[in-house]
Amino acid sequence: MRLKWKIGLLAGAVAIAVGGGTIFSATQDATWLKTRLCDAVEQGTGRHLSIGALHVWVLPFPWVEAQDVRLSGVDNAGPDALVVPQVRARLALMPLFSHRIALRDVSVVGPQLTLRRLADGRADWLLTPPSPPEQAGASTPSGPVHMHWNVGVTDLSISQAQVTWEDAQTHHSGTFALNRATVRGLDGTAPDLDIQGQKGSASFTLSGQTGPLWPLGAQLPLQLRLSLSNGGHSIGLAHLDGVINAPRAERVYALHLGGSVGQMQDLNAFFPHASLPDGQNLSVDLSVGGSGDAPQLQSLHVRAGRVDVGRWLPQAALARVVVDAPTPTDPLSVHVEGQLGDQPIGINGTAGTLAQLVPMQPQAEAPVDLALTQGGSSMQVKGVLSTTHSALDVQGRLEHLSFGQQWPDATGLAVTGHVESGKTQFLYKNHGLADVLNALALTGDVQVQAMNWQGVAWSQVQTHVVLGNGRLALDPIHAVGNGQQQVARLVYDISGPQPVVEASAHSIFLPLAVVQAWMHVAPDMHGTVQLVGAVSAQGENAQQRSNTLAGHLGASVVDGSVGSTLLRRMLGPQVPVKGQMPIRCFGLHTQFANGVAHIDQLGLESDFLHLRGQGTVTLATHELNMQLAPQVLLGGASASSSLHVTGAWNNPQVSMAAAGDGRFGITIGGGGGDDATSCTALLAAAREGADGPAPTTVAKKASREEKIMNMLHGLGLFR
Repeated sequence: MRLKWKIGLLAGAVAIAVGGGTIFSATQDATWLKTRLCDAVEQGTGRHLSIGALHVWVLPFPWVEAQDVRLSGVDNAGPDALVVPQVRARLALMPLFSHRIALRDVSVVGPQLTLRRLADGRADWLLTPPSPPEQAGASTPSGPVHMHWNVGVTDLSISQAQVTWEDAQTHHSGTFALNRATVRGLDGTAPDLDIQGQKGSASFTLSGQTGPLWPLGAQLPLQLRLSLSNGGHSIGLAHLDGVINAPRAERVYALHLGGSVGQMQDLNAFFPHASLPDGQNLSVDLSVGGSGDAPQLQSLHVRAGRVDVGRWLPQAALARVVVDAPTPTDPLSVHVEGQLGDQPIGINGTAGTLAQLVPMQPQAEAPVDLALTQGGSSMQVKGVLSTTHSALDVQGRLEHLSFGQQWPDATGLAVTGHVESGKTQFLYKNHGLADVLNALALTGDVQVQAMNWQGVAWSQVQTHVVLGNGRLALDPIHAVGNGQQQVARLVYDISGPQPVVEASAHSIFLPLAVVQAWMHVAPDMHGTVQLVGAVSAQGENAQQRSNTLAGHLGASVVDGSVGSTLLRRMLGPQVPVKGQMPIRCFGLHTQFANGVAHIDQLGLESDFLHLRGQGTVTLATHELNMQLAPQVLLGGASASSSLHVTGAWNNPQVSMAAAGDGRFGITIGGGGGDDATSCTALLAAAREGADGPAPTTVAKKASREEKIMNMLHGLGLFR
C-alpha cells in the first residue's frame, strides 16, 4: 500500500509539473493568447477585435493586462464601437486545457463607447455572429487546423466611461458618463447589473437582472429598474420587465415598460436640446410585442397633469391629459382638458388604433374623430390618416378664442374646411412652414362674428383660404370696422425659386402698435392706422424682401398721437414736446421700387404744428433723404422753415434747407390755413381716394403764445 501511495504521489507531482509547465508556457505566449481572444470575440459577435499590447503574468496569480483594445462598429468605415485604454482580468488556468479562456474580475478603465444606428437600420448594438462554414462531405483539410476557443467572463466592472449615441433615423444624439458599472455572474443564468451614470448635475442608476448575456440563450429575461435624480433629489422612476425570445435571431418581444416624472422640465438635465415644457405628473405605461426591427405597441396608457403649451399656442395650457389604448385593435382614446387664456377648452375623441398608428403601414388607414370643445360649442375633425394619403374634414364653431395681444381676440369663430396630404409620414418628421405648405392641400371658409385687436374692432369678418402646391391665399378678406367696409388679400407662394409675398388692402384698419412691431420700429405713434395699396416682395430673408419690395402704400391716422422721441429725431433735439403730442391727422403715401421707398407725401397736423415733406428711404440701410417743412401756428399767423434730414433712421442728421427762392431762413406771417381743409387733402392723398373717418374738431385754446415761442426756439427759428 505504501508503495502504491508513493507511486501515485509521484505521478501526481509529475502531472502537476507537466501541466503547470504547459500552462506557464501557454500564458507567457501573449501573441498566442491575443490571437485566440480576437478570434473568439469575432466568432461570438461578428465584429473585429484588435489589441494593441497584451501582457500575461503567472505570479502571484495568473492575470492579463490588455492596452488599446478596440471593437469595430457596424460600419467598418465608421468609428469603433468600443475603445478601451486598459483592461485587466484574472485568468483561470484549468479551463485552458478545454480550449476555453475564462476571465474573472475583469476591470475596464476609461472606455469610450459609441452607439450608432445608421439610416439603413444597422446598429452598433445589434451583433450578428458569422455563420459556421459549410462542411465538405469527404474532403480532407489541406492546411493547418485552427481549433476553436471560447471566451467566458464571470464578473465585469467599468469605471470612467464615456458613452456617445447617434441615431440617423430619428436624428437624435447625445452623450453621458458612466461613473461605475458592475455586472456579476455573467457566466450564469441571471447576471446582476448595477450601473451609475451622470449628465452634468443629473445622475441615473440602472439595476436589476437579465438572462444569460454571454453567450445569449434562447430567451433573454429582463427585470430592470431605473431611477433619475438631479442635485441629489429624485426626479423620476422607470422599469422594464419581460422577455426577448430568440435574442440572437428573430428577437420576439414580450415587454412591459413604465415610468413617471413629477416635473417634465427636470428631464432637460438629461436631454438639454429637448426643451421640454413645464409639465407635471407625467406617467407612461406600455407593453411591446412584435419582433426584429419592427416592435409593436400592444397597449398604451398616458397620464399628465398641467402642461404649459404656450410656446406652440399662445396662452394655452393643458390641465389634464388621458390617452388610452388597452389593446392594439382598440381605438386610441384621447381626453384633454385645458385653457386658452381664461377660456376652458377640451379635446375628446379617438384617433385610429395602435396597430394602425405604430408603425403606420403604407396601406393602413386610421380613422380620426376628434372634437375641440368650448362650453356648449365644438369644432369637429373627422377623416382618415395614412402614410400615403390623409384626408380630414373640419367643421364647427367656437364661442371665443384669445391668444394674447400679439393676435386678435375672436368671438363666434366658425370654420368649414377640408385638408389633404399625400405626405403624412414626411410631415410627422418635418413640420417647418415650408414643409407644411408644400405637403398640404387645403380649402376652407372662416367666419368670425366679432374681432378685437388692441382696441380696434371688426365685425362680420370672413375669408376664403386655399392652400395647394406651396401657395397659400386668403382671398378675399372681408370685414366691417370703423364704419367702413374693409377688403384685403394676402398670398404667400413658395412654389417658385424664391418665396413671394403679395398683399393688398382697400382699405383696412389696424392697431398702430401692431404695424410698428411688424416694421421693427419703436412704437412712437399711437392710434389706428388705415392702410390702402398693394405691395409684393420675394426672397428668403428680410434683406432680400427689402430689395425686391414693389408697389404702393398709403397710411393715415386720425385723432392719434406722436411721441416726442420721433419729433426730436426728425426735427431736431430741442423740440419742446414731452410724452405724446396729440395729432388731428397723419398721412403718408409711398412708392416702392429697387430697394427704395419713394415718399411722395408725408404730413401731420396738430393744434400748433403742421408738417409736410417728401423724400426717399433706402430700405436696406434705412438711410434718409427727406425734405421737411414744419409750420408753427401763432394764433392767426405762423412761422415756417425748410429742413433737410439725412443719415440713418435711428440717428438722423437735421440741417436747414434752402427755400424755393434759394435762400435759407424762416418765414413769419400768414395764416396756418383751414385745419379741416388741410387734413382733408392730406388724408385723401394717403387713402388713394378711399373713404375714411374725419378727425374730431376740437375748440382751440387762447393765449398759447408762450408755448408757441418755446416751440420756435426748439426748432431753431429764434435764437
